[in-house]
Amino acid sequence: MSIQSDKALEEALKLIESCTFKQPLELLKEILKGELGNKRLVFAIRCCDFWAKADDSIAGNSFFEQGEWLLAQWKKFQMILEFAGPDCEKITYSFKKGIFSKALEVYSKANDDKDPKLKSEILRKTGLCYKKLGSYEMALRFLTEANAMVPGQAQLIAEMADCYAFYGETKNAKMLFKEAFYMDARKIDLTFLDSPLIRVLVEKVEDTGYSGPALLEWIPVYGVILGIFNVKRQLKSQEVLRLKQEIYSREGEMKDPSSNKEFLKPHLINLYFWLIDYYILEKDSISKINEVLLKLKLLDPEIHSLYVR
Repeated sequence: MSIQSDKALEEALKLIESCTFKQPLELLKEILKGELGNKRLVFAIRCCDFWAKADDSIAGNSFFEQGEWLLAQWKKFQMILEFAGPDCEKITYSFKKGIFSKALEVYSKANDDKDPKLKSEILRKTGLCYKKLGSYEMALRFLTEANAMVPGQAQLIAEMADCYAFYGETKNAKMLFKEAFYMDARKIDLTFLDSPLIRVLVEKVEDTGYSGPALLEWIPVYGVILGIFNVKRQLKSQEVLRLKQEIYSREGEMKDPSSNKEFLKPHLINLYFWLIDYYILEKDSISKINEVLLKLKLLDPEIHSLYVR
């Protein structure tokens, strides 16, 4: 690109970072006339066109709805980002900065003290925006507050884990990711998890052929197999009781020919892993561990082989 074209692109990217799209779209199209075939420009125009066409539909919605709309559009936008080449990183960053800065702005205006669940969700989404913008300390502050208000949300815990992974606090990250997928794997939205720790695991599980909800259920299984979810914690007595009850229930479902084993099998395997961890930490009899290992072997010989090797 010429110096003049580079300068014009920089101007367009600054506008995009302020969440303005129609003006930079025209500017980019004008640059393209003299740079036909420039892949960076074509990619930037495609991205800008996506947001320019969608831009007006948020008018009149509440601040919370505007934030939700922006995040929903970002998920759709991921399909375009898949076409980003290695030299499009700055363009991708400009769109991320623009969208999540705008989302942060509207969520900050959406405070609602009357509904604790809504307040917690606003805090979580605020933390998510800070995380996407690279402000991990601020993200953790809001995510922690949201978790204190409404504990036990799998997505929230996964986002906290994502922050710790970026911080380099790998042990905390592994523990919280493992916890989140144990809470409710299918409630986790992978779109907003970006740390290499979780992305590498997701890619490895995708390589085995899994996708959609099944992928989410297999992630904690392969997380253990691959040594990523290798942090164990002591379970409280009530947690152990619930774990054993759920295993009994899921084993019963596995015997039902009409049950959805696509999701059920990996879920049960993950429960077995948690029970084995409990027995190991409690230094319980080897016979109890072997009993669970036998169940695992009967359920999935391949996973059993990978687990015990």
